[in-house]
Amino acid sequence: MNLDLNGRRRPPIVAVAVAVAAVAGLGACGREAAPGGDPSGTQEVSSEGVRISVPAQWPRNAVKCGTPVRDTYIVDLDVVAGCALTPAPRVDYAEVRRSRDLARDPVAAIATEQGDAAGHPVIRGGDVLPDGRARRVVVIADQRVVVIAVADDPADADAIADSLRVD
Repeated sequence: MNLDLNGRRRPPIVAVAVAVAAVAGLGACGREAAPGGDPSGTQEVSSEGVRISVPAQWPRNAVKCGTPVRDTYIVDLDVVAGCALTPAPRVDYAEVRRSRDLARDPVAAIATEQGDAAGHPVIRGGDVLPDGRARRVVVIADQRVVVIAVADDPADADAIADSLRVD
């Protein structure tokens, strides 16, 4: 029997660890696939009247000071406090955001090729960031929405940008 200094019984540390592991395991078993998840390992994300598919394991808005800190998708992010995270972590991410002025939006300016997304007119473009990651940008001009996909593998950035659907 284990006693603390006050003479009370306390459970053995192994029993506590087993109990914690059991509760954690039950929580994991109760989780369902992310909304819109499918067997290919993606989840559908909807914001600002558009939908994109991103990896199922990506969490929503894993950002600090407006900068992604791990692989994530960014949606419905309000104004970010005046801070900067430098150097910015090298992570993959997708972002759906509204632009106040597409003509002055430096990221929207990357998109210069007319295209379509499931029959809706869009403007597409892409570049390579200084750290070597591929960036793809899709602008839905009539809704002032900008979709950004950044990934180490250009095929991953392309897949996210190509998955765009306008509601």
